[in-house]
Amino acid sequence: MKNRRSPEGEWKRLKPDAEHALRMLLSEIPDHATPQSLFEAYTYAKDIAARAMQSRMLGDLPPENNQFKLLRAEIKQEMDSQYKGTIPPNLLRIPYSGKTHEYLFSLLQKNLAQPVQAAMLRIVTADNVHTERRARELRELGLDVHWYDIEEISVYELRSLDIDFEMIPAIIRNNARKNKSMTKEQKQLILRNAGIPEK
Repeated sequence: MKNRRSPEGEWKRLKPDAEHALRMLLSEIPDHATPQSLFEAYTYAKDIAARAMQSRMLGDLPPENNQFKLLRAEIKQEMDSQYKGTIPPNLLRIPYSGKTHEYLFSLLQKNLAQPVQAAMLRIVTADNVHTERRARELRELGLDVHWYDIEEISVYELRSLDIDFEMIPAIIRNNARKNKSMTKEQKQLILRNAGIPEK
């Protein structure tokens, strides 16, 4: 299996291609360019520039975010202290453990208490469709993430590293909803016995 390049190495590799692609696009912009040649230059430049920018931004973030892991461990510890013995272990898991959520947290943490444009988050994840939903999922963990508009530009902000442990029942409820090995009645009984409302 090939070793993946570091973000810094990938940036160095892609930067000349991105510069070339953008120059090509600029050369196609004058009126004599055909729609097809302009389209081809644009799609090539867009793809290579997006990959280069993602590598550049990832190179500015830690490969492993210990703070993210620590906060998740705190949530797990609090969850276990409240519900261990009452809720089955398979429902006492913390979601959103993948690298995408970690990268989003890292970018927000780097700009703690400052707004980060949604476009920057999309560059880091290289995903224009699901990124903002994944950023909002961090709030489902009890993290202090807010989203709002500044002059019609969507931004996200991690205001503090405080955790809202009141989100824990919702995490357990969502785990129960996604569980396929239990009947609806079994899930309802477990939640009811633990004092967790169904909605």
